[in-house]
Amino acid sequence: MKLHVKAQILVFMTAVFLVLVAISPSAYARTVENNGIRITIQVNRRTIAEGQNVVVSALAIRKRTLKPAANVYLFARVNGKKWGARYRTLSSGVAHLLLPLPEPGNNAITVTNGIDSSRAVNVKVKSRRFDVVTDPKHLVIMEYETWFGPGYAQWGKEEAVPILGLYSSLNPWILRQQNLWFDEMGINAVELDWTNNLTSRFPNKTARECIAATNTLMKVYAHMAQHPKFVFLVGPEHNYWLSRKTPYRGPWYKAQINYLYQHYISNKKYSSWYLKYEGKPLLLLYLNGPRSTRPPAISSKRFTIRFVTAWLQTTHAERYGAWSWYDQKPTPTYHDGSVEALTITDGYPAVTPPAPGVNNWLSINAGGKNYGETYRSQWRVAMKYKPQFLFINQWNEFEPPDQYDANLSNDMEPTLITRRGSRRPSGWGFFYLDMTRHMIRKYHQIIAGAMRDH
Repeated sequence: MKLHVKAQILVFMTAVFLVLVAISPSAYARTVENNGIRITIQVNRRTIAEGQNVVVSALAIRKRTLKPAANVYLFARVNGKKWGARYRTLSSGVAHLLLPLPEPGNNAITVTNGIDSSRAVNVKVKSRRFDVVTDPKHLVIMEYETWFGPGYAQWGKEEAVPILGLYSSLNPWILRQQNLWFDEMGINAVELDWTNNLTSRFPNKTARECIAATNTLMKVYAHMAQHPKFVFLVGPEHNYWLSRKTPYRGPWYKAQINYLYQHYISNKKYSSWYLKYEGKPLLLLYLNGPRSTRPPAISSKRFTIRFVTAWLQTTHAERYGAWSWYDQKPTPTYHDGSVEALTITDGYPAVTPPAPGVNNWLSINAGGKNYGETYRSQWRVAMKYKPQFLFINQWNEFEPPDQYDANLSNDMEPTLITRRGSRRPSGWGFFYLDMTRHMIRKYHQIIAGAMRDH
C-alpha cells in the first residue's frame, strides 16, 4: 500500500513539472541565471606602453538578491585568453585586478569567475623603447628559470603568488612580459637554468620541457624589438662533478652540450643573442652546490667555460676561478688581476641548518629579504667591486625547500600582496623590480663617474 501511494505522488509531481515546462520552457534557465553573478568592470587607463600595468576594478553582484558577491575569485581574460592571478572580492563585491599587458595593439579585457563574465573593456598598448646600458665590461645578468611546465617545476607550494598567476613557461605571453620587465630594469643577459635535467639519458622528459620552453623563448625574442642576451647554466649527469681528480666525460652531458650548441648557440637565428666572452660563447658549468675543491679539468674549443658553485665566503672556490650562483656575503672572483664575476642576492639561507633535518632558512644566520635590507647591502658590495659579470640571484624559482616564505626567499618576480586574513601567501609586489631598476641605473652612474675620474 505504501509503495502504491508513493508511486502516485511521484506520477503527480512529474506531471506538474512537465506542465510548468510546457507553459514556460525557459523558467528553469532563468532560475539558474538569477543565481549567477553580474560583473561590471572599469580600467584606470585606456592607453599604456607595452609591459605596463592596468588596474581593472571589478564589481560582482548576485543577480537573484542584488547583493554584493563577497569572497568570489575573479580572473581576467585578455583577447579571450586567461591572464594573470586570481583575486578574491571584498565584502562589497569589489576586486582590483592588476594586469601587465605585454602585447602591442588593442587588448580586450573581460573579468570572469569562470562562469559569468563582464563585458569587454578595450585598452590600447603601444610599443616602447627601453634605455638599457650595454657596457661589455660591466654586464648585469639575471638568473632566470623557464622550467614551469606540466612535469617539471610544479606550483602549489610557492612562497608567494606571481602577479602573472601560476603560469607555464610554455606561454609566450608570460615569457614576453618577464623579458619586458628585464628590459625595464636594464638587464643585459639572462642565465637559463638547465642544471637539473640529466638524471637519465638526454633528452629525458625534463630536458624536453627545457627544450620546449627555450624554443618558446627564442620565438618570443624573435618578435621583440629589444631583449636580453642569454647564456646557459648546465650541470653534469647525476650531478657528478666532484673534483679535479674525477674529470667528467659522461655521454649524456656531451649529448646535451652538442644539442645546445647546434640548436641555439651556433644557430644563425639565435647566435647573435648568445652571450660571448673571450671571443667564444660563454658556457657555465654548475658544480652541484658548494665545492671547496679544484673544479674538474674540462676545456673546449667551442666555448669559454666557467664553473659555478655557491657560498664562496665559506668554500673559497673563487681561488680556482669559480663563479658563484649565490653567496651570503658577495665574494668576487678575479681573472687576470681584475674582478671577473660577482653574485648578489636579496635573500639567503644559512650555510648550516639550526638543527639536523631543519630547513637552513630557519637559522638565525639566514638573511631573509628583511624589507630590502639584504639586497641593498649586497648592492653596495657590487658598486665597490664593479665586476665584468654581475649576477643577480634570482628572478623566479618559487620552489621549496630553496624558498621558505615571503621573507625567507630570494625570488624577485612581482607577486601579489594579499589582504588580511587571506589563505594565500603574501608577497612583495613590485618592490624588488623597482629596486633593481633603481640600483642598476645607479650602478652604471657610479661606473661612468669612476671612468671620468681616471
